[in-house]
Amino acid sequence: MKHYILSIICLFIWACASADCYAQKPKWIDNTPQELNYTYKFLEVVSTGSSIELARHNAKETLEDDTQLQEGIRVYRRTKDNTTIDKNRANGGKLLETKQQHIEIETTVDGEQYQLQAVKVDEYSSSDNGIVTLHTLYMVALCDDPVFDRTYLTTSYGTMPAAMSIIPGLGQWYKGSKIKGISLFAAEAAAVAGIIACENQKASYINKANEQPKFAKEYSSKADNWETGRNVCIGVAAGIWVYNMVDAIVAKGARHVVVKRADGGGLAMAPFAMPNGGAGVSFAYKF
Repeated sequence: MKHYILSIICLFIWACASADCYAQKPKWIDNTPQELNYTYKFLEVVSTGSSIELARHNAKETLEDDTQLQEGIRVYRRTKDNTTIDKNRANGGKLLETKQQHIEIETTVDGEQYQLQAVKVDEYSSSDNGIVTLHTLYMVALCDDPVFDRTYLTTSYGTMPAAMSIIPGLGQWYKGSKIKGISLFAAEAAAVAGIIACENQKASYINKANEQPKFAKEYSSKADNWETGRNVCIGVAAGIWVYNMVDAIVAKGARHVVVKRADGGGLAMAPFAMPNGGAGVSFAYKF
């Protein structure tokens, strides 16, 4: 039993340290943000190279030849009378606005030359055996006069992780710390299993003590030991849960992108004059 409890504690300690051992990939990898208007689209480009500079160069070439992007340009040309999409936007604490690095590339769509405009939003690189793999997130124009929304990078996720962490590990998973989330969930599950197992063993020895009075002292002693093990497991489970809640609230999550309308949205106020000489103030809210 002592070895079992020690294993739970070791698993918990490993879970606490796992976030420092594994680099967090940005949340936008394989999960691009939602555009707020039809004039552009988010596009993730994966490129490789012997250096980060070469991988960046190859990313631009991949962007130029991307068939999904060219299809998007074709679709826009057929539906360019569509209006801006109004959607709810996420907001996660302190935001760092991205420096929009504008890129222009000459490409051909349906046999016609097209000046491809793009904005680099973020990038993430990893290296294996001297080869750099680069994930780059772009906003790419689908027309000649695009309206690129404002983008922000943040590692904050508001109150959602704390609410999800009622079940240990879910908040960490939501914030992109998947290894840590799995470890916390496994440690808590093991502690709860330990509580149940210890309680069952305690009850079993109490029954044996009642059924066999001549061994009552020995069985009672074993029942007390299992009760102690149960109490230790309860303490471990409580500690894991409390740590899980605190971590879900204060720990930084994986970097993700927040998108806000280019026109700013919100409440707008403007004075106006009436024909009879009166005046007033008009209010309008842009979503």
